[in-house]
Amino acid sequence: MSEYIGRFAPSPSGRLHFGSLVAALGSYAVAKHKNGKILLRIEDLDFFRCKKEYTSIILKELDEFGFVFDGEPYIQSEHTDVYYRVAKKLVEEDKAFYCNCTRSHLKTGVCHCREKGLKENAQDNLALRFIIPSKHQNSFEDEVYGVISSPVTVDALTLIRRDKVISYNLACVVDDIHQGVTQVVRGSDLIDITTTQMCLYNALDTECISYLHLPLAMADETYKLSKQNRSPAVLDQGTPSVMLIKALDFLNQDISGLNPQMSPKAILNQALDNFEIKRIPVGKKVIKA
Repeated sequence: MSEYIGRFAPSPSGRLHFGSLVAALGSYAVAKHKNGKILLRIEDLDFFRCKKEYTSIILKELDEFGFVFDGEPYIQSEHTDVYYRVAKKLVEEDKAFYCNCTRSHLKTGVCHCREKGLKENAQDNLALRFIIPSKHQNSFEDEVYGVISSPVTVDALTLIRRDKVISYNLACVVDDIHQGVTQVVRGSDLIDITTTQMCLYNALDTECISYLHLPLAMADETYKLSKQNRSPAVLDQGTPSVMLIKALDFLNQDISGLNPQMSPKAILNQALDNFEIKRIPVGKKVIKA
């Protein structure tokens, strides 16, 4: 068996909210439970939304919760050459094509850019789109949910936008391969994109990794907790110890021996000793601020 390698990959578009804490705790606890490594990746490629000051804040807040990651944080914006190199390789192998369609056209019209054979030209503001193979998997096995059917609903996937923002899907898959990640632990809001990302793994001649999706923390019955929805920062709602216990309870873990007077590291250590993957619930749950 190869060594287990997990990762937590926040985006510095705001401070950590409760959903971020659940994802951090879940990925961290699963990796430690499996005697593996847990990496920290900062996904800051969307330069319209991400700010460097939030990277520093997120690192500080994770430290306040007592998380100790393996190795230095991997900052995506420092490795853009890697993503462009992979993208160019996909074009050369006729697995991706340049596109000059607007987003609105892609939503309502048919794209013929693949047939046009457009060439890379910085002045043309072309996007790069990955061709979904005609034969692909439409299901995968999740460690919590079991077998999930999730048909791929698009025939092409944007890898680099016209404004030159490298997409989450390209960077996520490339980094997981590059860093040797063996399992992705993340929120269940990303279940739908999993089989599409699996197509990219295959296109890059790499075996797909395993997945474990965590229950989704909701602001209300409609909206998930997220920075885009301006969810409150988790450390504005309670101390690190209080919020850690709340996150453990959200993951249905045994919190009977924990109390807010304990240090975050003491809470983490005790929680890791008692952590059970089989107790992680599925679905969504509204969290009151």
